[in-house]
Amino acid sequence: MMQRHLIQAMSLAALLVSSGARADGLAIFRVDPLGVDPQIVARLEGLMRIELGRLADATLPTPRRVRELVKHYPELQNCTGEVRCLVQVGELLGVARVISGNVGGLAGSYVVNLKIVDVRSRKEQRRIQEPISGDPDQLIEAVRVAAYGLVAPQRLRGAVEILADQPAADVYLDGQHLGRTPLPTVHALRVGDHVLRVAKEGYTDVVQQVQVRFQKTAQVVVTLQPPKVAAGQGRKPPPRVERPYPWYTQWWFWTVVGVAAVGVGAGLGYAISSKSSGINCSAEPAQCGL
Repeated sequence: MMQRHLIQAMSLAALLVSSGARADGLAIFRVDPLGVDPQIVARLEGLMRIELGRLADATLPTPRRVRELVKHYPELQNCTGEVRCLVQVGELLGVARVISGNVGGLAGSYVVNLKIVDVRSRKEQRRIQEPISGDPDQLIEAVRVAAYGLVAPQRLRGAVEILADQPAADVYLDGQHLGRTPLPTVHALRVGDHVLRVAKEGYTDVVQQVQVRFQKTAQVVVTLQPPKVAAGQGRKPPPRVERPYPWYTQWWFWTVVGVAAVGVGAGLGYAISSKSSGINCSAEPAQCGL
């Protein structure tokens, strides 16, 4: 029994030396495929190892070495992400941090789930969940983002270029004033969603969400519009046109006509009466229309 334990200890020591493990290094314990081709996940894990090795300036233990460790310690076979067993893995490999997780896929959507555990404090240090919809090639970028997010989140940065059709417009990002248009490209922005607002006197503010991607420049084109005038506001009533009334509709015309009519009526009555005064209807009935 003692001889077997001695052989295991010697094998483990050889494993640690050959893996190049460092007390300040890190290791990937396992990245499980969930509904995704295991070969694809294996390639993604290899890509993540390259990124992590560059970020940590260290050579990570190879998958073969990790498998040999699990072979010597069968209880680690059921370790899928619990802090306790990941700490044990880190202690056995002689590294300061251990990464474990999975890549899942369902109906054209994917998600990268990873966590990193600090061996010394025996606590989960950080967790990354990167969802993806559509093109599976985006998994490559998602894995790179996850690697930086776990080990060096301060280096997870991108840029944005803002193109506005109006000069001297104030530009705000997440409430912070960046300056006035035209602006140079804004670098070193946190990856993720940001709120952009462009404002200028005499124009309606433009507010929209901008997604900053890792090591890329997002280009935003802003078109400022004059404010819309509400119905019934800001419009002058049509000018009033004074149209002259016809002369025969004026009050003085009908007054004159009335007076003239009275005069004519009186004259006619007088003339008729004067002419009829010398006519005897009894003697000359024909003159009176009898």
